[in-house]
Amino acid sequence: MSWLRRLLGRTAPKSPKPAVPLPVDWQRAVARSVPHYRFLSPDERKRAHDLIERFIAEKEFWGNRDLTVTQHMKLVVAAQACLLILNIPRLGLYPETKEVILYPEDFGLSLDAIGPDGRTYHIDQSRIGEASRRGPVLLAWEHVKQSASDRLDGRNVVFHEFAHALDYLNGEADGAPPLERSNDFTEWSRVMSSELRALRAAASMGRRTLLDPYGAESPAEFFAVATEHFFEDGRRMKRNHPALYAQLRAFYKQETADWAV
Repeated sequence: MSWLRRLLGRTAPKSPKPAVPLPVDWQRAVARSVPHYRFLSPDERKRAHDLIERFIAEKEFWGNRDLTVTQHMKLVVAAQACLLILNIPRLGLYPETKEVILYPEDFGLSLDAIGPDGRTYHIDQSRIGEASRRGPVLLAWEHVKQSASDRLDGRNVVFHEFAHALDYLNGEADGAPPLERSNDFTEWSRVMSSELRALRAAASMGRRTLLDPYGAESPAEFFAVATEHFFEDGRRMKRNHPALYAQLRAFYKQETADWAV
């Protein structure tokens, strides 16, 4: 019995549910809840809807802390996850991610502790999302909703965690997802390393940056943060970080800088 079954006390189905056509009202719900979709061409939207159908059929969704997962929640998560892989079918439909677990809000450790000097310290290790190799993607629903509705804030927990899921397709998450050609890695590594060093330097001096300073934590976090900005604010990324934008455009095969404000 898997840890997930023990955690939730349920038995997962032995076979995936068959995909069903995405109803028109669900398509409208996606368009309302995930504004990125209005920038897609009719052909891209059709392909995206097909991916969403498959995602919802193939992935198991679970609610934690008494959260009831609705069809709307599945649509909002699936629509954002599928936007990343819209033009890279060679990677499949997140083949190593079988389950999505939704929490109502932040999850993880948050407590007060007393130090050796007698003072009280607050320890906050709460998270809004988490991805692991061959494991489920964990998401805080409140942040999923906020991420979907605000396209220009540069932050999107679904994009972030599913970027990690793509990164894990090469084994360990190291900031280099499976690239189309083996010789692409040299330029990818050069650009990503240079941009990561620049972000770390700026963060250490407290300078404001377009990219979230959290990306300075590691190459894996840098790729996930850069993915958020690529889909949320591609125009400014292209202007301020043209080499980084070019690498992400080549990988995702989308021209997000052309998306109107």
